This record gives sequence, C-alpha cells and structure tokens, in this order.
Amino acid sequence: MKSSIRKTETWLEPSRALEIVLDSLGELVEYELAVVLEFSGPERLRVRRAFGPLATPRLSGYEISLEDRLDLATLLESSSPVLFDTGEGYRDTYAEVLDLQAGHSCLAVPLNVDGRKVGLLTLDHRRCGVFTPEILRFIDILSRLMALALLQSDASASFRERNARLIAERNHLLDPGSDVFRNLVGTSKAWVRILDSLRLVAATDSPVLLMGETGTGKEEAAKAIHRLSSRAGGSFVAVNCSALPAGLAESELFGHEKGSFTGAQGLHRGRFELADGGTLFLDEIGDLPMEIQPKLLRALQEGRIDRVGGEGSIPVDIRVIAATHADLGSAVDAGRFREDLFYRLAVFPVRLPPLAEREDDVLVLAERFLEELRGRPGWDGLRFDADALDILKARSWSGNVRELRNAVERAAILARGGAIGGTELAADAGSGCRRCSAGFETCSVPLAAAGNSGAGGIRFPGDSLAAVARDHIARTLEKTGGKIYGAGGAAELLGLKPSTLQSRMKKLGLDRKR
Repeated sequence: MKSSIRKTETWLEPSRALEIVLDSLGELVEYELAVVLEFSGPERLRVRRAFGPLATPRLSGYEISLEDRLDLATLLESSSPVLFDTGEGYRDTYAEVLDLQAGHSCLAVPLNVDGRKVGLLTLDHRRCGVFTPEILRFIDILSRLMALALLQSDASASFRERNARLIAERNHLLDPGSDVFRNLVGTSKAWVRILDSLRLVAATDSPVLLMGETGTGKEEAAKAIHRLSSRAGGSFVAVNCSALPAGLAESELFGHEKGSFTGAQGLHRGRFELADGGTLFLDEIGDLPMEIQPKLLRALQEGRIDRVGGEGSIPVDIRVIAATHADLGSAVDAGRFREDLFYRLAVFPVRLPPLAEREDDVLVLAERFLEELRGRPGWDGLRFDADALDILKARSWSGNVRELRNAVERAAILARGGAIGGTELAADAGSGCRRCSAGFETCSVPLAAAGNSGAGGIRFPGDSLAAVARDHIARTLEKTGGKIYGAGGAAELLGLKPSTLQSRMKKLGLDRKR
C-alpha cells in the first residue's frame, strides 16, 4: 500500500482525509475514477474530490441538479448502494464531462452519517463487469467511513478558518516592540509598513516572496511570519538555494530512497519532509537550478513530492516563503527562471527596504546591538559619544543591517568596552574597500584614522587588513571557546553564515581548536 502516514501533530488539509481513503480504496478495489460529491444546495450535488487515472480538471466544481437527475435523487433517498450501467434506467453521471462507452462499470453509494445525507460516492471503470455484488457490500461499509471523513474535513476547514481569523486579530493587535519582532527592530514609517505586511500575511498559508538587498533581514522576516502563523508549533526549515549543488539539489529538497544512486546508502528525507507541518524557507530562490524548478512547481501546486528513486508520491503540508536579492523579473525575461514558478511564489511579495530608506532606524538598531554587547563581561560601559552618532547617521551602510551590526561590534572591541567615538566608527568610512584579502563581501574591518596615510588619511592600526581580520576572528573564536555554529557562536557574533566563516578561517590559516 502506498504510504499515506502523516505527522500526528499536524491536522489534515480538508481534501487530504478523502484522498487518503480513496487512495487506500484503490489498493483494494480496481477503479479508474472515484468521485466524492457533496451537497451545494437542497437539490444540487457538486464534485468535492475526483481521484484516479480518469480524473480531469473539468470535474473540478462540476455540479449536478437532482431535479434533472431523478435517478440519483431516488438513489440518495434509498440510502443503499447501487451497481448499474447506463441501460438500467440510470444515466451516465458525468456524460457532459467524460466520454465513457455504454455499458462501462458504474457504482454509486450514498454517503450518510446517522441518517444525515452527506453526499454521494461514485466509482467508474471503462471495462464492464469490474464491480461485483461482493465489492458492493464492501463499499457499503466503507462509505460510512467516507461520510465521516467528509464531515470531519468540513469541521477541520471551519476550525482552520476560525483559527486564521483569531491569528489575524492577534497579529493586528501586536505591538512592533513584541518579542515576535525581536530581530526586526525599527520605528521608521517604511519599516512599520513592512511589519504590518508581515502580520497580515502570517495569518494565511499563502506563499510569500521576500525581496531586498543582502543584509536587509529577509530570513528574520521569514522567521517572524512563521512565529506569527498557525504553523508556529511546526518546524522552520531554511534552505540556501545558492549553496545547493546542481547534482544533489533534488535529493536535498525531496529526499532519496536507499540505493537510488551511487552513494545513497540509506533513506534520506529532504527539506520538504522535514518542514512538513511547518514552514520551508527557500533563500536565494533565484539561484535554484533550472532542472529543479519544474519539480518545485509541482510540489507547490499538488502538495506532494517524489523522493529520488521512490515509487510513490508523498503528501507534504508546508508553507513556502522564498527570498531573493536578485531581480526575478529580469531572470524570467532572460530564461533563467520559470515564469509559472515566479507567479506561484510571488502571491504576496514583500520588499524589505535598505537602511538608506529607513530614516533614523540606524541609530535604533545600533543602540540595540550595543545593548546586546553590554551583556558581555567588562563591556557594561559601552556607549556612543556624539561623534559616533554623527558617523552612524552619515554613512550609507551599503551592507545594510549586517554591516551595521559588524561595525558596531568592531568599534566596541576597539573601544575596549568603553565609550565608542568617531575614531572607532570612522576608521573604515569612505575607504571604498569592497573586498579585502580576507574575502569579506562588504569590508567593515575597523581601521584607525590617523595622519595622512593613503586615501582620505586612513590607515590600518599597525598591520594589513587581512591581519586585522584574522585577529578579529581569532578574538571572537576565543570568546566563544571555538564554537562556530548556533546561538552565541562565532558566526552569529560576526554576522556571517557558518560556512562563510569557516571559509574565511581556512584562507587566514585559523584553527578553532587552537
């Protein structure tokens, strides 16, 4: 039997309970089309779910008037299953949608719970004589479970709607200073509008596309959406698409079965399965290999994935948040990104503004970073003097929040835990250095302003920029006891990804064990 096991802590989508029953039924009864119809009015039936090889989008929402179909109305009143063909007084149920030959196998079962009419189940097969009286009796018993699943899915949908309304109301009342936004500090009008947007979309399950320059806080925004959503109890799984090797991207996202390729020594669950019941964050989605994009689109559309080497698809219940610093519209025009995938991801686009557009948020953020640093032993006297505040406001901060955080920490180190002045913060201002020998994308290594050395009278405090970077990383590693990953690790303190920090350490000849 195909696996339909779900995590016990997540509820089923309204259609999933029916799909599981129909999928299981297909293992016991051969059918080519199974259709569950529900009442859309006193005398009308509407297709709720169609399943099987003959299922077609044309059946979606298809309605039948019982006033025109007295045969079905009589069947529903009798509450008994019927095995029939089109020559016994019953018309072809889906003649307007499907072209099935006369005499094909047909079976119809009223769905009832405690005398309450819930709907109708029909099974069809193009070959005649497939459904026997024995199968009819079996389906009659199973139909009671089907009716119960239909009622429960309706109750689940109603519950989720009420829950979504409560979450939306809760999010609307949340103050920007709430702990939910602990890493999204700011009071400017541009930033408050962003927080309002995050609160609004969090109450839904719609995909979100976060756009903005590097260092604007896209991953923190994604985490805030997750914390504010009904999925907060589930996992938040982040994937850096730019770091996915083309040959392993499919396995990393969707998993693989044992022996599916050379080196596949065991079952591997991909990021989609790990995020089941929670949120999947796809960072730098524009770098996703082209050959994987159709499979991602299918997973988003159908809520199902296929492991590499797997025989059957696996249902997943996730909310997708994607992020990019690139112009995906241009990537679509250039043929590097699928247009249909773009529109699927960009249901609710949010552009995070750079610091240059956030008015006085620089000072608010800088003080927040300084407050965090004051918790370190001997650093409780950290403060900005007037010159430092002027420099903070004057700089463009092209590296955005990440650059600001690093600059404040480096200035704090130079200030030895005391007053941070213009010298400590202005050291690298205006140097124009975009990539130093240490490999920093936006170089903010502290320099000392002195005399007339080089452009703008700026020089390094006694050694090359690489040496200063090496010393700064070494000091940070010493403070963390060599810890790189996780909370309080060197990567977090330096504002770098762990893999990036390790790469820098290798270039600089640093060993965390020392």
